[in-house]
Amino acid sequence: MNVFRWVKNNGDSKTVQRGRVRLTWPLMGSFVVWMCALCGTATASCDSTCGRGGSGECAEITAPIYHAEEPTDDAYYFTRLLRLALDLTADEYGGYCLKPPAVYFSDDRLKASLQQGQVDVIWLVTDKASEREMHAIHVPLLGELNHYRMLLIRRGDESKFAAVQTLEDLQGLTGGMNAQWVDANIMAENGLPYVAVTGYDKLFRMLAAGRFDYFSRGIHQITSELYFYPELDLAIEPHILLKYPSYTYFFVRRDDQPLAERLALGLARAQQTGQFAALYQSIPRFQWAEQQLNSEQRKVIELERDWAEATP
Repeated sequence: MNVFRWVKNNGDSKTVQRGRVRLTWPLMGSFVVWMCALCGTATASCDSTCGRGGSGECAEITAPIYHAEEPTDDAYYFTRLLRLALDLTADEYGGYCLKPPAVYFSDDRLKASLQQGQVDVIWLVTDKASEREMHAIHVPLLGELNHYRMLLIRRGDESKFAAVQTLEDLQGLTGGMNAQWVDANIMAENGLPYVAVTGYDKLFRMLAAGRFDYFSRGIHQITSELYFYPELDLAIEPHILLKYPSYTYFFVRRDDQPLAERLALGLARAQQTGQFAALYQSIPRFQWAEQQLNSEQRKVIELERDWAEATP
């Protein structure tokens, strides 16, 4: 059962008529109490999180929970969702200690650290290689929100995008993208020119410096990133919305069947109780993203993704 109910409108999906996000909210009365408790566990130490299960055992679980206390960071949501899945399975699997790795990993290095045993669980957008090399927990962590992207541009360049109505129109502009992200391959498959970059921060600075025209960002990420870089005078392009299949999952090592089963069980329970939906809906930038989708004021440009397994 997907925690997000997706209601399709009638009409051509390539126009502004499109699906809308709908969330199911059972057990409403318990949500406020649970959310307060979750905030407390977000910063709990190893000593305080262990011993919750009946067995008295405590598993040390390493995950990229850097910046997990910052609401504008992706780790804020994913860490809380991970803790929720672990909390809901403590009776069967015991307590746990969730900790970051000793070294900061990102992108391909983060995937390698999982396979090498330096990290136990990560979250990322799935692709063929990830499904082959790691064990995906096939519960979409963002529902279908991850299908949608907006364009970050330089303030004052809005007129450059005003006439863009089709994929062919967008092919006349140049984007920027991290070469290690799935999105780079999707841009290439759809004939979208882009400057390939390794790293994250430099993409924003290169955009501001005029090295390319736009930076495609997840609709749930883009507001935070404007907040991160106020000095660069960037803006959200006001009328274009990109769409292609994209799912974010938890991944563990292929041989870590116990953790895979624990996370699958915990996420299923979180969906059944409504706690998954409650956590999702508590994130302000997700709320903003839903409002943008429901406003139906943007032109949707659909990109092809040549991979059937992108859909769970």
